[in-house]
Amino acid sequence: MIQLAGFTRDSITGLPIFDDFQKNFFVIAEKLRYPVVVSINIKNFKYFNQIYGFQNGDILLKRLSEHFCYQNPDCCLGARSHSDHLVVLLEAYTPDELTIQEELGIICREFVRVQNREFPLARIHIKCGAYFLKKEDKELDAVLDRIRYARKEVDANYRNNVMFYTEELEQRILSEARVIPMFEQALEENRILLYLQPKFSIDEQKLTGAEALARIRDADGTILSPASFVPVLEESGLITYLDRCIIHLLVDAMKGWMDSEIPLFTVSVNLSRLDFFEEGFLEEVVQYVYDAGVPQRYIEFELTETVFCEQMEEVVSQIRWLREQGFRISMDDFGSGYNSLDVIGLVPADVVKFDRSFVLHSLKTEMGKEVMRNLVNMFQKIDFEVLCEGVETKDEEQLVYECGCNQIQGYLHDKPLDVKVFTEKYLK
Repeated sequence: MIQLAGFTRDSITGLPIFDDFQKNFFVIAEKLRYPVVVSINIKNFKYFNQIYGFQNGDILLKRLSEHFCYQNPDCCLGARSHSDHLVVLLEAYTPDELTIQEELGIICREFVRVQNREFPLARIHIKCGAYFLKKEDKELDAVLDRIRYARKEVDANYRNNVMFYTEELEQRILSEARVIPMFEQALEENRILLYLQPKFSIDEQKLTGAEALARIRDADGTILSPASFVPVLEESGLITYLDRCIIHLLVDAMKGWMDSEIPLFTVSVNLSRLDFFEEGFLEEVVQYVYDAGVPQRYIEFELTETVFCEQMEEVVSQIRWLREQGFRISMDDFGSGYNSLDVIGLVPADVVKFDRSFVLHSLKTEMGKEVMRNLVNMFQKIDFEVLCEGVETKDEEQLVYECGCNQIQGYLHDKPLDVKVFTEKYLK
């Protein structure tokens, strides 16, 4: 049980202030057989404060400290490091990480269950990062970094509340941290590249459009794929800079085609969730298209359901405005999330793109094929175009076609190509 004698207390939680926690951490930890350090925070705490107010936010923090510290007999020391973050030193009865992870998960889920009953609109979730302290650990800052790394690794879908630190995890996170300065330098030096992946009709086997994709040429000449930088840019909020750059490069390319009297065709380009909350972003993009003289109907904005995670009415209103300006709207990754049909029913869109994983899963059984056929037929009846992405073999193409879908995108026909290569191969 945590002892407070001799400590200055935090005004909200009643725990020792963080300075006292730091001064006494190793003194107490050295007396423990299996010391475990845990970082705890409430996901979307700002959203909770918006809905229920700061007074209830303080009550929630107090309950969090009571649940993890005062009512936890294994807690030896705890403090609120900042905002809604608690740091707790526990004495474990076993060095087995899996066992402690499971027990911490039970503690987290119990807290969430009770609080969500009282505050149902916020849907509270807890994230925990944990680390078994070692004898050689002498720097508290390094320990705090490790539990922070672990906490950030907690699954976004909330299946796991608790993650333990590993050295592999730290190396990956440090590697990701290098992405931001690399991206900023690449942006400054015009090393962001526009790639295009063609879309084809199955019956005519000809080009029907393309998707604009981002690549980065690293300082050593290596071409980096989106998987290595997009997640980091989304997390850091820099994704709007990438999206703006790719849209500009696409519009410039299309203007170049027009100047060369090459007939235009529809090219889709991704919009991220943050693009809708960056003040003036969409207006600036639309103006750039107008100034270039590119007809809006040839640009299609692709959206995934993650765009609609927050403030859905506002996002839908902006999508409707884009469509009124003459742009096309595509719903990407259909079938990859649990609420795809709900979202499509609310969003004014022109195209539905079936996710590769959904397509492959559906084509494995006769029942799956029937579901696919009926979905394609339903979308076409209500005037959606349908495209299946990630088609890689002739057999997959044939099965997709038999289900009623005539437009595909995937490695069967071509990989994403640099815009200059694409132009030479398909347009000249």
